Amino acid sequence: MGFAELMDLFTLVICTYLFAISVRGKTGITLINSSITEPLLSPSAGQQTETKRTSLYGKASVLDLVTFSWMTPLFVIGYKKPLDKNDVPDIDERDYADLLSDSFKRILADVEHRHGLSTLSIYRAMFLFIRRKAILNAVFAILCACASYVGPSLINDLVKFLGGERKNGLQKGYLLAVAFLSAKVVETIAERQWIFGAQRLGMRLRAALISHIYQKGLRLSCGARQKHSSGEIINYMSVDIQRITEVMWYTNYIWMLPIQLSLAVYVLHLNLGAGAWAGLAATLAIMTCNIPLTRLQKRLQSEIMAAKDNRMKATTEVLRSMKILKLQAWDTEYLQKLEALRREEHNWLWKSVRLSALTTFIFWGSPAFISSITFGTCILMGIPLTAGTVLSALATFRMLQDPIFTLPDLLSVFAQGKVSADRVAQYLQEEELKCDAITEVPRNDTDYDVEIDHGAFSWEPETTSPTITDVNLKVKRGKKVAICGVVGSGKSSLLSCILGEMPKLAGTVRVSGSRAYVPQTAWILSGNIRDNILFGNPYDREKYQKVIQACALTKDIELFANGDLTEIGERGINMSGGQKQRIQIARSVYEDADIYLFDDPFSAVDAHTGGQLFKVCLFSVHKPIKCDNVCMLLT
Repeated sequence: MGFAELMDLFTLVICTYLFAISVRGKTGITLINSSITEPLLSPSAGQQTETKRTSLYGKASVLDLVTFSWMTPLFVIGYKKPLDKNDVPDIDERDYADLLSDSFKRILADVEHRHGLSTLSIYRAMFLFIRRKAILNAVFAILCACASYVGPSLINDLVKFLGGERKNGLQKGYLLAVAFLSAKVVETIAERQWIFGAQRLGMRLRAALISHIYQKGLRLSCGARQKHSSGEIINYMSVDIQRITEVMWYTNYIWMLPIQLSLAVYVLHLNLGAGAWAGLAATLAIMTCNIPLTRLQKRLQSEIMAAKDNRMKATTEVLRSMKILKLQAWDTEYLQKLEALRREEHNWLWKSVRLSALTTFIFWGSPAFISSITFGTCILMGIPLTAGTVLSALATFRMLQDPIFTLPDLLSVFAQGKVSADRVAQYLQEEELKCDAITEVPRNDTDYDVEIDHGAFSWEPETTSPTITDVNLKVKRGKKVAICGVVGSGKSSLLSCILGEMPKLAGTVRVSGSRAYVPQTAWILSGNIRDNILFGNPYDREKYQKVIQACALTKDIELFANGDLTEIGERGINMSGGQKQRIQIARSVYEDADIYLFDDPFSAVDAHTGGQLFKVCLFSVHKPIKCDNVCMLLT
């Protein structure tokens, strides 16, 4: 029985097995019951204990990394039962967002110290951040490109060997088989490694940039904050960062394309002689068509991003003012404005899609065009075309499809990434709050926690008329201060001065100790009530219960089915303004700060609850706020 008959028999057995599975409807895989099939209100639902997860990638050996066998334990678990979050391994410690953010921050600070802060400096910091792993990734990409052309270069020799040219017996055939196999193994391993490395590299840069953009938003000055709406900042962290991440994927093609093109010309020259130059000319002619198309694509991308920002900004403003729009019956008029902005964005998107369709049409027809030009030139020049040379040339043309198809995407991605990177770089260069707005004083060196001496402050640093002028304030440690005033008298601005968020024009501000701030408008995180109160601090049961009682949250938590583990925020239950305000107060009290700044904290609660908060939380003997802490209350 020959090899072909054995393969037919093996295929028959496999097909019979698959047919039996389709008839029985069973695969032999047993699914273990999970909480997904349990009722929503089942007592056991939501009580899964989180186990400490380890990083399979971090513990993998070199062989495991090469073969990706470090994923096998996860596949085994997934074969036995549906995966849950505790089954998914943790990422490598080197890929933690906080570590990546700190590393990028150090690199950017060093570059800024040497070259100043500019768009080029931010580009240089990005390059230095990914440099080492990008070089290793490039080695795998180049190795993959070289190994992929071993097969086409040996096809002519294989055809000659099969045609009866066997001077050394079967030895050459064995060598050719080993060469084909080895080249394919090297190509496969190198390709998987550089693809995985590019994805990981993009993920690392994405985590670092998103974290840095978020931290930048917390440090923006008043003038810079007015230039960038929340919708624009969200676009920076979602759309623009995604564009920059895609650049990491295509970066290796910058040096892979010349190598692939050079190897293709070399292989064609071995088989077709001077006819290879005709194929090269046709390839370069097609690639040259990308220059005007790329310029147009870059301009369209800039227009799309500008239109997207305008639409997001208008949509955010409408959603924030929805109550006013409904009461004034302006919803229809503003809907028409949003639709006009959407149509403008749609028009730019439609032009971009048509340009992409034209580019795709040109490059999908390029292999047939190059083959026709090359073989036609060989016929005109009298170059003989044998079965081996034609098959080798066709295999090479097939390999050329990758650089030809990739080039338009490469140019498009780099054009879009350049626009997004410029936007992010421009945002990262915005003015920040001045570090010298306040002076930190050690608590052992003074008896006053807050001191303002002849202070003058303004929300616009360039103005000649300060918002608040000639401010003199001293708050001794342990004192409770109430500041009363009419609306617009500058009470909230005074707290902003103490926090260092309002530009200082003159005077000095000295603060001793940590600060906890409760703004006038309550805000909560997406998570459970406990996480909102802890705010990243360790859980102390006794202290936590004391804070809950002082902030009048005990009855509210008892009414929830899951207690303080109830989800709130965007994906959780709706809460009243008073409940949000009390959670916000509890968050600041649990922080155990030295200075508490309350900006009209009782505005969203009723008189009875406000009185309880005032007496129990702030001025009771058993209050959670310590006696030596400063408490400033605005009302």
